[in-house]
Amino acid sequence: MTSPTRETHSAPLHAPITRLDDEPSGTPARPASWLSKIGWLVVIWGGSVSALGLVSLALRRFMQAAGLTP
Repeated sequence: MTSPTRETHSAPLHAPITRLDDEPSGTPARPASWLSKIGWLVVIWGGSVSALGLVSLALRRFMQAAGLTP
């Protein structure tokens, strides 16, 4: 009985990482400003609180439909 052989590929399994900006790769990217970081924090926090609120509202509606809450 022969065992199946695996084919080997010489091509890499992933695409090379490329930068999206036009700066040379040796130049460090400019860090984000403090206000930008706080803004993203607030946006992500607000989105997560909103999503949690929607889930809790949906659960409450299902419980009311099943007669589990007044």
